[in-house]
Amino acid sequence: MSDRSLVQPIAVLIVALTVVLAGTFAVSALVGSAPTGSPDGANIEGQSPAQYHPETAGIDADPEDGELSVEPTQDDSRIVIDIRRSSETTRADLEPVTESLFEAGHSVTVLDGEDDEAFGDALSGSAGLLIVQPASAYPDGERDAIQGYIDAGGHAIIAGEPTQTQVGGGLFASVSQVSFGATELAQGYGVTVGSEMLYNVNDGSNDNNFKSIYATPTRGGVLTEGVDKVTFDRSGYVATSGDDVTVHYTAVEGTKTIDTRRSDTHPVVVRNDSVVFVADGSFLSQPELYDADNEVFTSNLLSFLARGDSGNFGGGAGTGQGTDEETT
Repeated sequence: MSDRSLVQPIAVLIVALTVVLAGTFAVSALVGSAPTGSPDGANIEGQSPAQYHPETAGIDADPEDGELSVEPTQDDSRIVIDIRRSSETTRADLEPVTESLFEAGHSVTVLDGEDDEAFGDALSGSAGLLIVQPASAYPDGERDAIQGYIDAGGHAIIAGEPTQTQVGGGLFASVSQVSFGATELAQGYGVTVGSEMLYNVNDGSNDNNFKSIYATPTRGGVLTEGVDKVTFDRSGYVATSGDDVTVHYTAVEGTKTIDTRRSDTHPVVVRNDSVVFVADGSFLSQPELYDADNEVFTSNLLSFLARGDSGNFGGGAGTGQGTDEETT
């Protein structure tokens, strides 16, 4: 075979390789010509239709911002927060609440079950009592102490929910029912917390979850000032009896009870003079604390507590676990 017969195929192979490499380089340069910083695939038609861009997805979420603002005090007033009977709420969950009270000049006593002290003694000299998500009943002695405390001028707020189903962890999962634990206490003030949760599936009537209902004020006053609407994640409803109970918030139209499907503008926040009942407890913890106007509503509640005056209450009635006092 002559040298010429060998050179010709090699030359053809070199030309072919040159063409392939040149084409690859050209395609790479073309693909890389999109502006720096553009999202992957943005220059490919059909890859990212405009209706699927995040900014046009149409999710109308409530803003989660704002801050708590509690009415300041001229005196060294103290607020008692009782979470001894709560199965979920912890001291850490309520840090924004306690910090806002401190900043306004109030001191705070948190009852969480760590120590032993007379419940009545913890109430003595305090302005207000906040009970959060009670899941077990108050004994007679403590109910008597609360009654005496309110009669002496103290203010109280009871924030709790209807019966919940909880699933325990561990090797074998357990299911239990957690009920509202202040039933007898509430009934003494003409209030009953319903056993069913509320829900609303109508667009614009929930906070992106059918169980996160909206509620709106029904009257003016310290509890509703500056509030357009609030949202509750695990709300029940309140049934009232007697002329002393006034309704301050109701669920928006289209809200129903989850078992019986009873539609109504159900009362969710009511007041009997010095006692306020809220048919939800989750709004006091983040992130629900800053949904809609929840932070304004919570500020109103805390200011209401700070206006109490139990100076004539001697304490000493009833025993309870868990007193830990923090002061500014």
